[in-house]
Amino acid sequence: MSTTDPKAMAKSVFNGDALERFVVASTWLNLLFAVQVIAGLSFAYATGETGHRITLFLIPFIWSTASVWVVWHTQPTPAQRRFRIFAAVVVAAYLLVLFYLSGLLQSSTPLMEQITGPNGIAITWGRSLGWSPVLMYTGERIALTIVPYQAIGLAALAYLVYDALLELARSTIGGVIGAAACPACVGPVLAPLLAGGASGSSLVLAVGRYGYEIATVLFLVAITILYHRRRLHRLYASIR
Repeated sequence: MSTTDPKAMAKSVFNGDALERFVVASTWLNLLFAVQVIAGLSFAYATGETGHRITLFLIPFIWSTASVWVVWHTQPTPAQRRFRIFAAVVVAAYLLVLFYLSGLLQSSTPLMEQITGPNGIAITWGRSLGWSPVLMYTGERIALTIVPYQAIGLAALAYLVYDALLELARSTIGGVIGAAACPACVGPVLAPLLAGGASGSSLVLAVGRYGYEIATVLFLVAITILYHRRRLHRLYASIR
């Protein structure tokens, strides 16, 4: 008479469910990316703007796909109202810093005013989809430039940091891991700054040439750490 191990059955069912979720998730992720690529190709066919490299053409779709995915699957940790307000204020300041470091937020200049005109708002084209259309605003003191994929990506980072701060307020190691990842969250906006590097070093020139690709890698690393911080917590607990 054969016997069945309940633990083995539970593990088998869990693995089966996990595999099914992975397949469904991968399907939707690929579908979302494919739709954007098709839209980008259609836009390129209509405008003739494809980007200088295939990676530059694909970068906006990578950022937006990853951003939509992590935001859609992140449910902010329940917390008291005062913690939510505190986390929102911190994240708002964090987002402003990211926009400033990335060059999306800067002081108003006469050149920007010429582009935006008397209304202070303009939409510019001239690059591949995701890099454009660019929304520009110029006020008396500040100028804001919204590059679609960068704005989406930085907003997704801020949302994940918000969730990590709420978890940190509950003193869980997952939140600590999320908070520790915050320095990495600045990486995606630092690498593009090297694109205009003036040094003659071959390494600096190479980094500058592929600054946006490096920024994309740093962005994916940052959101991966933040999104999977609870699994990192479990891994930490298992090896401690």
